[in-house]
Amino acid sequence: MCEGDDALVGRLCELNALEQVRNVCRTSVVQDAWRRGQELTVHGWIYSLADGLLRDLGMSVNGPNDLDVVFADTVRATRRRLSP
Repeated sequence: MCEGDDALVGRLCELNALEQVRNVCRTSVVQDAWRRGQELTVHGWIYSLADGLLRDLGMSVNGPNDLDVVFADTVRATRRRLSP
Protein backbone atom coordinates (compact mmCIF):
# COMPACT_ATOMS: atom_id res chain seq x y z
CA MET A 1 0.00 0.00 0.00
CA CYS A 2 1.27 3.47 -0.78
CA GLU A 3 0.95 6.57 1.42
CA GLY A 4 -2.19 7.78 -0.36
CA ASP A 5 -3.83 4.40 0.21
CA ASP A 6 -3.18 4.68 3.95
CA ALA A 7 -4.99 8.02 4.04
CA LEU A 8 -7.92 6.59 2.09
CA VAL A 9 -8.18 3.58 4.40
CA GLY A 10 -8.08 5.92 7.38
CA ARG A 11 -10.95 8.01 6.00
CA LEU A 12 -12.98 4.90 5.21
CA CYS A 13 -12.51 3.78 8.82
CA GLU A 14 -13.70 7.20 9.99
CA LEU A 15 -16.80 6.98 7.79
CA ASN A 16 -17.50 3.50 9.15
CA ALA A 17 -17.21 4.78 12.74
CA LEU A 18 -19.66 7.59 11.93
CA GLU A 19 -22.10 5.08 10.48
CA GLN A 20 -21.80 3.01 13.66
CA VAL A 21 -22.66 6.08 15.75
CA ARG A 22 -25.80 6.41 13.65
CA ASN A 23 -26.59 2.72 14.20
CA VAL A 24 -26.18 3.05 17.98
CA CYS A 25 -28.46 6.11 17.97
CA ARG A 26 -31.15 4.10 16.21
CA THR A 27 -31.18 1.26 18.74
CA SER A 28 -34.28 0.85 20.87
CA VAL A 29 -32.26 1.36 24.07
CA VAL A 30 -31.01 4.79 22.99
CA GLN A 31 -34.30 5.81 21.39
CA ASP A 32 -36.23 4.83 24.55
CA ALA A 33 -33.82 6.80 26.75
CA TRP A 34 -34.29 9.90 24.64
CA ARG A 35 -38.07 9.42 24.66
CA ARG A 36 -37.97 9.32 28.48
CA GLY A 37 -36.03 12.59 28.46
CA GLN A 38 -32.80 11.05 29.71
CA GLU A 39 -29.63 12.98 28.99
CA LEU A 40 -27.62 10.80 26.66
CA THR A 41 -25.00 11.76 24.10
CA VAL A 42 -23.43 9.34 21.64
CA HIS A 43 -19.95 10.40 20.47
CA GLY A 44 -17.98 9.36 17.40
CA TRP A 45 -14.38 8.54 18.23
CA ILE A 46 -11.81 6.39 16.49
CA TYR A 47 -8.64 4.72 17.71
CA SER A 48 -5.59 4.62 15.46
CA LEU A 49 -3.42 1.52 15.54
CA ALA A 50 -0.72 3.50 13.72
CA ASP A 51 -0.07 6.00 16.52
CA GLY A 52 -2.15 4.76 19.46
CA LEU A 53 -4.24 7.95 19.61
CA LEU A 54 -7.98 8.25 20.17
CA ARG A 55 -9.52 10.90 17.92
CA ASP A 56 -12.80 12.72 18.26
CA LEU A 57 -14.54 12.67 14.87
CA GLY A 58 -16.69 15.64 15.79
CA MET A 59 -19.95 13.72 15.87
CA SER A 60 -21.93 14.06 19.09
CA VAL A 61 -25.64 13.28 19.01
CA ASN A 62 -27.79 14.50 21.91
CA GLY A 63 -31.19 13.40 20.67
CA PRO A 64 -33.14 11.92 17.79
CA ASN A 65 -33.71 15.31 16.16
CA ASP A 66 -29.95 15.92 15.95
CA LEU A 67 -29.03 12.62 14.31
CA ASP A 68 -29.47 13.31 10.59
CA VAL A 69 -28.12 16.86 10.69
CA VAL A 70 -25.07 16.01 12.79
CA PHE A 71 -24.33 12.91 10.67
CA ALA A 72 -24.56 14.86 7.39
CA ASP A 73 -22.38 17.70 8.70
CA THR A 74 -19.74 15.33 10.03
CA VAL A 75 -19.62 13.23 6.84
CA ARG A 76 -19.32 16.44 4.79
CA ALA A 77 -16.36 17.54 6.91
CA THR A 78 -14.75 14.11 6.51
CA ARG A 79 -15.17 14.29 2.72
CA ARG A 80 -13.52 17.73 2.66
CA ARG A 81 -10.47 16.19 4.35
CA LEU A 82 -10.39 13.57 1.56
CA SER A 83 -10.21 16.22 -1.17
CA PRO A 84 -6.77 17.11 -2.49
